[in-house]
Amino acid sequence: MLFHNVRPSLPCHPVDENGEESDEPPKVEVQEIKETDAFYSKKCKLFYKKETEFKEKGVGTLHLKTTADGKTQLLVRADTNLGNILLNILVQASTPCSRMGKNNVMVICVPNPVVDLNNPTNPVAMLIRVKTAEDADELHNILEKKKA
Repeated sequence: MLFHNVRPSLPCHPVDENGEESDEPPKVEVQEIKETDAFYSKKCKLFYKKETEFKEKGVGTLHLKTTADGKTQLLVRADTNLGNILLNILVQASTPCSRMGKNNVMVICVPNPVVDLNNPTNPVAMLIRVKTAEDADELHNILEKKKA
């Protein structure tokens, strides 16, 4: 029995101009999730303090948004197609916030999502690293103003 309407399949591996398979993996295009109601957005790297050192939580975009009741929400979304939430907290007047090092801002909070499953309600030092010292100064100043 012959199948006349069946076409030969195309090669599933990328082939270069010489007819050889390429060793490079396909490029994945990441589409950043936009927070349209954010009044401040900045690329950052997020760390959390575990015992005596900071552990990396992920790379993403920090957004500051005003909630319906006038409070400030600090949201960090991962730079992935899913845009997983790395940190989502309300900035309270009691939230400790300080500049650290050249381009870091430290916020002490009860993180959401939790970083320590054994102590989910314990405050944790979260370190936000931005590109420049000016970006860190700007972020720190905004957080201090929004706390008041």
